[in-house]
Amino acid sequence: MKKNAKILFFVFLFAVVMIMLFGWVLPVVFQYYLHNTYIRGITLLLIFSIVVLAKRFTWKNNIVYLIAVFTLFSMMIDTAGNPVFNKPLEWMVSPVGELQVMRDINNYAPGEYAITDNITILKHSGEVLELSTIWLYLYRFVQYMVLYSIVGTLLGAIAGRRPQREMALIQAAGDQPLTAEQEQRAAAEMKRRAEAGNAPHLPPDDILDTVRQMKKDGKLIQAIKLVRQHSSLSLGEAKQYVERL
Repeated sequence: MKKNAKILFFVFLFAVVMIMLFGWVLPVVFQYYLHNTYIRGITLLLIFSIVVLAKRFTWKNNIVYLIAVFTLFSMMIDTAGNPVFNKPLEWMVSPVGELQVMRDINNYAPGEYAITDNITILKHSGEVLELSTIWLYLYRFVQYMVLYSIVGTLLGAIAGRRPQREMALIQAAGDQPLTAEQEQRAAAEMKRRAEAGNAPHLPPDDILDTVRQMKKDGKLIQAIKLVRQHSSLSLGEAKQYVERL
């Protein structure tokens, strides 16, 4: 009886959530995305930033592909842009006239929309010059490519300074070999420290004896932990150091 009551309660709760989601939340969000000129650009930039920071993308680590994908996607999603994004375009056409970028949204039936973007220039003489939407797409492509390149560079630098996570937990470090990229990072960091006269602090001889014995006994994870406790090596460097003992 108690189990049946729980099932009915969760079914009721699920129904309430779905009704609220599709009856109130999603329509409100959809209306915002259709009629708010800023929310599309902000959302796209936020998603891009989260992906860069989460995956630690840099110019040396495939961020160019991410920028290309987001640029193409943003060009199609946010063709009309917003007053801030369109300001450089306004400056460019100001000698000719006033820029007008508009998005026409026609609601034929619930959930059925026809969205068209258009660009015109109101000349100083009063004449309206209609331009092909292709120019708007080209401008938006360049705009987002530049924007993502700048933001990606800044966030990539920030992500590169963040300390590496304790590698999925040291368990994964002991079970799996370092990737080629991790090997290169560890070697480059140790070389940088040596050239800067700031060689990493290594464990004392008595600790090294214990580490060697642990390695012989197959206790690689414990050996790496011990090296980290008595040195200034990062996780990748410590693993590389133990494996070379």
